Amino acid sequence: MKDLAALVELNRFVGREFLLWLWFETELYETNLAPTRADRLSLWLEGELTLADDTDETRVKSAMPGATPEAKQALKQGKLPKQTRLRAVLNDFEYSWKMKADDLAVAGLKVPAQLRAQDDKYEALYERMRLVETIEAELEALFHDFLALRLDSAWDRAVVPELKSWARGKRVDEKAYRTLKLKLAGKKPSVA
Repeated sequence: MKDLAALVELNRFVGREFLLWLWFETELYETNLAPTRADRLSLWLEGELTLADDTDETRVKSAMPGATPEAKQALKQGKLPKQTRLRAVLNDFEYSWKMKADDLAVAGLKVPAQLRAQDDKYEALYERMRLVETIEAELEALFHDFLALRLDSAWDRAVVPELKSWARGKRVDEKAYRTLKLKLAGKKPSVA
């Protein structure tokens, strides 16, 4: 049991890197994400963002916290996202939740209300369960794409330099990044 706890602690950075990558993707693609194994969705950071390193934490509260100079400055200092509030629009349905990176936890998930109060309570429960499963599948697809990049040797060689450029406000080679992402996630790039 002690070894498992140590292993979890050693790998907490994965959730923070996942949140960083989501933030990068939302800005690079102007919130329009296309996971390789799920439907397209609009996703953005909203309301709050906490970035941390081993000794310090920066908390940013803003309508678009990822776009603030304070958030980018924290990135330049080597801090990674620890938690944020996310909002997604998927198939015309809107979801919001808090994402905690250290344990990849979703908290306070709000799903769209589809049924009226007078509708069957069991049908309402099944509808909510379906909506939760839908957003869960999207998050799994995004995590799959992230892991395909993160576990490949191209992460350090190609992705990290793009993340650093983005954090510094410099141009990102979107075409090269998209081609690499699609290749590693198992899709061939489309000709645009």
